Amino acid sequence: MATGDFHLHSTASDGVHSPSWVVERAAANGVRVLALTDHDTTDGLAEAAGMAARLGLRLIPGVEISTEVGKADVHLLGYGFDPAGRRLQEFFRWQREGRLARVEKIVAILRDHGMPLETSRIFEIAGEATVGRPHVARALLEKGYVSSVQEAFDRWLGNGKPADVNREKLDPKDAIEIIHDHGGVVFVAHPIYIGDNYVDVVRHLKDLGANGIETYYKHYPPETVAFHAGLAAELDMAKSGGSDYHGLGNPDDRDIGDIPFADRDVDAFVRFIEANCRCSAVEG
Repeated sequence: MATGDFHLHSTASDGVHSPSWVVERAAANGVRVLALTDHDTTDGLAEAAGMAARLGLRLIPGVEISTEVGKADVHLLGYGFDPAGRRLQEFFRWQREGRLARVEKIVAILRDHGMPLETSRIFEIAGEATVGRPHVARALLEKGYVSSVQEAFDRWLGNGKPADVNREKLDPKDAIEIIHDHGGVVFVAHPIYIGDNYVDVVRHLKDLGANGIETYYKHYPPETVAFHAGLAAELDMAKSGGSDYHGLGNPDDRDIGDIPFADRDVDAFVRFIEANCRCSAVEG
């Protein structure tokens, strides 16, 4: 288990467990420093910070933002920014509104395929979280239309599937600028998911101001980790690592901290945040 995990999701977005539970689980697994990176929201940070303070963990403010380069879906991880920034919160509200519209379109498509769902029920499942595809998947499972959340994505909701609905995404340049303007840094999340040309995209993002690469990621084999570490060194970018924990129970999921992120790299990441960010920890 790694002592740091900087890609975690809670019920504030599309995770299964509360921010407090995520922090408690991290502590139980030997994690000493972490970042909660819910999609397009910082709503879980206060709760997570309170639990981190009680358990003696360090919580770095984080968020995951969806952007687009050409036709490629590119996720960016923001760290160390001021969560109270007005422009930042306005942007998150805009992103969440896009997610609401997307869910309504998905529900219409599924209805046309003989799987009617109540939008209100999906919002109930999401609760206070930013609604997304995992909540639709859980509604499909609840109705018996699929046998698992993974099947919902494999058959209906995943990229290129019948109910794959694009939503308006931000240009990465704007996302990088808004995080920088609020005192944070930006890392390219799970770059291999970008597509076959992801190295070119990472180079482009570096030119736009991205600061680092998620080098360690839940199921990356050693050769992929080594390649990304080399790419980070070549581009003079920092390295981060995360399990991308949601708690959904998918086959490729890893527990919190279950990544090959060596202590020296955890320490280097923390030093980078301290040297370059306005908010290197959230007060509990």
